[in-house]
Amino acid sequence: MKVFNEKETAEILKRAAVKSHHTPADESTGLTLQELEQIASESGINPVEISKAVEEIAMQSHRPEQTFWGGPFSFYEQVQIDHEISSVEWEAMLISIREFFQSKGEVSARESVFEWSSPWGTTNAAHVTALKDQGKTKVSVSWTGPLTALPFYVPIPLVGIASLFFASDFLGLSSVPGLAFVALSMGVTFAAGRWALRRHMENGFSKLSTLSAKLQSIGRKDQKTSIVREDTPGKIVDQHVEAESRLNLEQDIEQGGSDDLASKTRGRSRE
Repeated sequence: MKVFNEKETAEILKRAAVKSHHTPADESTGLTLQELEQIASESGINPVEISKAVEEIAMQSHRPEQTFWGGPFSFYEQVQIDHEISSVEWEAMLISIREFFQSKGEVSARESVFEWSSPWGTTNAAHVTALKDQGKTKVSVSWTGPLTALPFYVPIPLVGIASLFFASDFLGLSSVPGLAFVALSMGVTFAAGRWALRRHMENGFSKLSTLSAKLQSIGRKDQKTSIVREDTPGKIVDQHVEAESRLNLEQDIEQGGSDDLASKTRGRSRE
């Protein structure tokens, strides 16, 4: 029986997926991320690449297409955490959110929803929502900045006025050549501003995606931190405890107990 290597396996799966794409899709069937990772692992494909591909597809599906003016001027991305986050985890997320947007913002909490939003009246509106549903948490990050393009296009009329005076006073151009020179100057300025704006927006969207990934990593259960609920008279306290530190503490307790037992034994033998 022929055994296909990793490269051949990836090519076979790719071609099969392309051909099956032309068949009618059945929304009732599908594969979870865990199933995709398992198939990839059995096929010799690194499961980490599956997760990266899923994140890239999710980003592209939520990202509006570029507009003539250098947009889009809005961002939306949603990540999922495999458990319902606690208030302690939300507080940890708030630290990252406030640090990123440089604002305390407005915070609200209900039974199944945590929300953070930028202050009212800001030119760039941002909103972060953590929705708990059926044992999972969906964290959404949205941003809108319709006035972001303004600083990049303000130089266009200024360049138009300056080029008009330059063409008439210094170059001595007539109406048609002078207007052509002004139009060319304004067109070049517009193209440069749009290029700079797109670079600015892509950089901002990349940072927002990094924030989404950071919020998702805070809520992952596979981190070393775990939630310990400590019952005390009249209240319940949530604490983050490092698993490694807890293990060392238990070892110290065991070692301390054995040392106490040894000291008591030596005392009795002396008596």
